[in-house]
This record gives sequence, C-alpha cells and structure tokens, in this order.
Amino acid sequence: MKLGYSLANVLLVLGILLLSGCTKTAEWTLFYYPDASAIPVMPLQAEAINGYYETLEQCQSKAHGMQRLSSSGVSGFGLGVYQCGHLCEFDDKSVLVCKTLSQ
Repeated sequence: MKLGYSLANVLLVLGILLLSGCTKTAEWTLFYYPDASAIPVMPLQAEAINGYYETLEQCQSKAHGMQRLSSSGVSGFGLGVYQCGHLCEFDDKSVLVCKTLSQ
C-alpha cells in the first residue's frame, strides 16, 4: 500500500508550521553608544543597533548588561549610553525612525 505523502513532505510541512507559528516579531531595538556619556543628538544610526527584543524590559536588561561590561573595562570604553526604540524602521528617505524612544 502506498501512502499519499512521503515522510519528507510531512516533515517539511511540520517544519514550516513550527517555524511560522513560534516566531514573534521583535518590537524593540537597542541602540548602544559605548564611547558616549550622553545620547548623541544625530539621527539614529544602524551601526548603533545592538539587538532586537520583544519587550522594553528585555532591551533595557541587555543595555544594562553592556554598561556593566563597559564599566568593568571589558569593552575598553566608558560606561556608554543607550536607547530602546519601539517599532523602528526606515522611512521612504532611508532615515531610521522609531515610534518612541526609551531608556
């Protein structure tokens, strides 16, 4: 008796369902400036992005960890400053904008 679906097809469909069902879009972007003592006045820079997070608390936690590493001398910089941007994207002029910025 021949089955209508091969094992490879079943595994492929299961894999796609698992990957698409378990992913969540990161809403927060961490901008970290390791050699600054104040948040730069210039527009947000993609080079300052240090990760994407689901919650503001996760973003802040990562930033505080990076500051601890900086203050211990691991990174070779000063304490550093950060911003967590909510729903950041590039606009039609390729400028990085966020709905809100928090610390």
